[in-house]
Amino acid sequence: MRLDPVLAAYLADQPDLVWNDALDLAAVRAAENAESRAAPRLADLHEVRDTLVPGPPGAPEVAVRIYRPSPNPGLPVTLYLHGGGFVVGSLDTHDNAVRLLAEQARTVVVAVDYRLAPEHPYPAAVEDALAAYRWTLAHAADLGGDPDRVAVAGDSAGGLLAAVLCFAAPERGLRPPMFQLLVYPSTGAGPTESARAFADASGLRPDELAWYQRAFLGAAPPESLPAYLSPARAPDLSGLPPAYVLTAEADPLRDDGALYARRLAEAGVAAHWHDSPGMVHGFLRFLHAVPAARAAAQPAFDALRAALHG
Repeated sequence: MRLDPVLAAYLADQPDLVWNDALDLAAVRAAENAESRAAPRLADLHEVRDTLVPGPPGAPEVAVRIYRPSPNPGLPVTLYLHGGGFVVGSLDTHDNAVRLLAEQARTVVVAVDYRLAPEHPYPAAVEDALAAYRWTLAHAADLGGDPDRVAVAGDSAGGLLAAVLCFAAPERGLRPPMFQLLVYPSTGAGPTESARAFADASGLRPDELAWYQRAFLGAAPPESLPAYLSPARAPDLSGLPPAYVLTAEADPLRDDGALYARRLAEAGVAAHWHDSPGMVHGFLRFLHAVPAARAAAQPAFDALRAALHG
């Protein structure tokens, strides 16, 4: 396996952070947001605006960013949940990826700025995602969208949230998404070959993964957690929405995505898995700087467009 050379050079310039409780998260988040805002914009859309939507009962409102690729009415709608280990990531860090998703898949996108850990551990992010999804279903037509064509998408931790939403929505009396697009998702597959083979790969080290998990789960006792927080090991996957799972070749979580896609297919769900050669975890963040990353993301955009418009 050989990394794309432009990607390798880009990664070599990134800071090597030690993920522990001494890390200044506020500074890390601010630096990531500043870098993302300074990046060239990859797609100009008809409308991009920020707003607040009702949050879970007793919780603050949830910030969302709405992307409309054109003024045409009746477009499908996609709820997008960003990655970052539930600890970092924001509307800004994933702005370019969501712009391209809206443009290429011809979909209105509602991107969700869910609460982050460790300040807001589980179930905050899940509850914010569900609240934003509830609002999106109710207001799809107001956004120029089609209420009958609503999908969910996410990358990394956001990919897990997107998968969890497909399980949890019917439990809350909500219509499930018509499609789930998951990019290098964490699915709780447990020890895997890719986790062993790429433990030291740039983009996601074991210490970082373990710290994210501790921050996300907080003090929640394991017996209190729903099985679908590890969707790759959930007992019943039947009846879930069709899925497209995109992974990166040199990613400890590659087999998380592959196993989830396989288990969905075994449960009778239409599911497709595609692995991107020469890519590492988090490549959606590098679309402005690494042409190969943008090419690697294109199959995901195409899959969502086909699901929504086919």
